[in-house]
Amino acid sequence: MTVPVSTYLPSPVSTRSGVVAHRGASAEFPELTMVAFQQALEQGAEALEIDIRLTSDGVPVLLHDPRTSRVADRDLWVHASSLDQISTLDVGSWHPVHRAPEPVVTLRSFLVMAEAHPRVKLFLETKHPVPSGGQVETALRDELRYFGMDRPASYAGSRAVMMSFSVLAVRRFRELAPEIPTVQLRERRNVLKSWPAEGFGAQLMGPSMGTLRARPWLVEYWRSRGMGTYCWTVDDPADLRLCRDLGVDWVGTNVPARALTVLDGPGPADLTGPARG
Repeated sequence: MTVPVSTYLPSPVSTRSGVVAHRGASAEFPELTMVAFQQALEQGAEALEIDIRLTSDGVPVLLHDPRTSRVADRDLWVHASSLDQISTLDVGSWHPVHRAPEPVVTLRSFLVMAEAHPRVKLFLETKHPVPSGGQVETALRDELRYFGMDRPASYAGSRAVMMSFSVLAVRRFRELAPEIPTVQLRERRNVLKSWPAEGFGAQLMGPSMGTLRARPWLVEYWRSRGMGTYCWTVDDPADLRLCRDLGVDWVGTNVPARALTVLDGPGPADLTGPARG
């Protein structure tokens, strides 16, 4: 079955997977900070991936964990802390390479930065479960609407891509912003999550790298169902080449510069003879 590229979100490069900087260039710089995003862009990343949570006063901020203890100088519950409290945190000095203070980034400031890079896709993950429930999807829709990103001309042309491990969150966002493509993230232990996602209209499935190593046939299966693939988190060169050779549309990686070097290197056709028709 041939799927029209307009029905999902193809890689910007026809010969390989598109490179999504997972929380920015997060191997070398503290995750989800402006310096990590700027470095990823300088390295040539074709998309940026972020995690979104709401503060107690309803402001979307870029933090992966429900608590800040792993990346900040103080331990706060994100959902129970105001933006003023979150804004006092240093989320950069913990990083073993960077070791310099960095502030928490709000979704709005991230989108302001992204305005200067109109060709870069934005993979926007809402985190669940959270006490605020579906408010995070509404907040994301409202911010995208503020920047005029909520009604792209096509799925393929959309800069914004919403994703979540929660099937209900993906379904909720499809109702809030039906013109923005969505990714149903899934882990290896949850094999059945793709089936309800199809009914909810996800454009891409988002398996872990472990899932694709164990079940590489899933890429072709999802393609036959009209869906593309975003695979996370892909740092090892062998895994990057596997994703490219399977036809994965997008790979999330902590090392975008290395990923681009590997993916732009020789493929099976280059090594063994003419490309297959």
